[in-house]
Amino acid sequence: MGKSDIHTMKQQEFSRPTAEEWRAAAETSLKGRKVETLETETMEGIRLKPLYMERPARLPVRPDNGSWVIAQGAGGQTGQEWLTGVREGLEKGNEAICLDGRQQKIEWDDTSLEQLAELLTESPIAWFHIEEEDEILKVFGKVQETDRKSVSGLLCAGNFRMPAGYPNVRTEGIDLEPIHMKGADSVTELAYALAAAAERAEKSEDFEQFANSVFFRFAADTQFFMEIAKFRAFRSLWSLFSSAYGADDDITIPVCGITSMRSFSKIDPHVNLLRAANSAFSAVLGGADWLMVTPYNALTGDTPQSQRYARSMQLILREETHAGKTADPSGGSYFIEQLTDELIRRAWQRFLDMQEAGGTEGFLASGRLEELADERKTKAAAGELRLIGTNVYADPEGAEQLSLTAISAEDRPAYPFERLRERAKGCRLDIVLIPFGKLADYKPRTDFAAGFLAVAGLTARMAPPCSSGSDAAAWLNSETPDYAILCADPATLESVTADVLARVADSIRLDAAGKAAPALAEQWLRSGLNGFIHAGQDKVMKLTEIISLSKGGITDEKA
Repeated sequence: MGKSDIHTMKQQEFSRPTAEEWRAAAETSLKGRKVETLETETMEGIRLKPLYMERPARLPVRPDNGSWVIAQGAGGQTGQEWLTGVREGLEKGNEAICLDGRQQKIEWDDTSLEQLAELLTESPIAWFHIEEEDEILKVFGKVQETDRKSVSGLLCAGNFRMPAGYPNVRTEGIDLEPIHMKGADSVTELAYALAAAAERAEKSEDFEQFANSVFFRFAADTQFFMEIAKFRAFRSLWSLFSSAYGADDDITIPVCGITSMRSFSKIDPHVNLLRAANSAFSAVLGGADWLMVTPYNALTGDTPQSQRYARSMQLILREETHAGKTADPSGGSYFIEQLTDELIRRAWQRFLDMQEAGGTEGFLASGRLEELADERKTKAAAGELRLIGTNVYADPEGAEQLSLTAISAEDRPAYPFERLRERAKGCRLDIVLIPFGKLADYKPRTDFAAGFLAVAGLTARMAPPCSSGSDAAAWLNSETPDYAILCADPATLESVTADVLARVADSIRLDAAGKAAPALAEQWLRSGLNGFIHAGQDKVMKLTEIISLSKGGITDEKA
């Protein structure tokens, strides 16, 4: 190849495929299905598409302030115990003195407060939901006036009046985690943050003074890309918000992230490690300045081990991803940029709507949060919202380890399943799966039925494969189980069910795995079929019905 050939190659340009060409290629791979069939709708009402061909105008990105601050809590009931945990955490990678007053009450003495006062000048604080009468707040009076400028960080303590001389401690904390846990979606969280900021800004004498004292905390859930976009969107929304007050665009505020407990479950809690890691990474990629990872067993009470796991998770993210060295790690992804832009537009409009409807108080009184929480629970009950280890791929043996003590957080989608498990403890029920035909024919249905039952901690034994309805009825009449599920492919189920119902004893409750045509289903129900188990139905309701067949019934109706 000569130099002229190389020159010619360098001058070549490839034509950019059009959106229609991409659509045609995608539909070819889908074997005729439309690309629109791959679209999904989020809780925010945003339709996620499989193809993104354009990016919106460049959005403001995270200020390049270096890496995020690792802010993990410590255990302990007394000041000395807590300080020991704090010091150990700081030695092993933690970068802030972190405390959430809702989850931890500490008994303080003067000696411990004096030791804490010394520690405040060495590491920043991240204190949330501290009650005004909490003894820990006395520590600010114990710091020498000459050292107070060395104290920095974030303090959310209601109407507590900070002593003079702490210019580097932000005290106007707006925490979105409470409404997140109550059910808020990303658009609502962003709009509520602006509404709360507007209410506080109006009480401040000067907006710039307010901006220099405010900070925000958002919970990061497991919807990975949506959470990235939420953190990114808030930067732009804050820029719009501050410009409305005539402030400069360069006023930046700390944005904290905390991994959400909304997707956590007390059933198979080690899956919470994966949920927390997913959430933490999304907050980092979205540009959080501070990050707190919730220990995987926080719902039942964290331990030194789980606290170490949470801290190590952040250290691994920092060392392995290098995300802290990039101002906008997710920038350039058309999908995320479009999603960010959509969140900005929707959140700003909802913020304006909130302002007209009475601000944050009006919104909280509207009942919208409760509606959103109920919607999530409904989707979880139907399997549309998948909670690994809880409503899918559940371990039936984990039921005895479950406890509804400690934090309930009843608005979590997993809570109804935890309650179901608790109520099913001691359930004495002989359950049988009745297969028909060959293994390849019935296995999908038996696997589905076993997985369905496992959600409540129930197990079933397998009957020998049956070749006809009369065989199944004879076996059932000899074994007399409490409850049985017919498992077969649709054609076989249609041919054997009526025969089984005509021959089986009335004392045996019988369900069919799968769906049937409405007319046929009605006929079977009139003939004595108890019902069906199938994908998409309310698992909590159906499993509660099954548990009620137990000789012991439901063990704890109020659990």
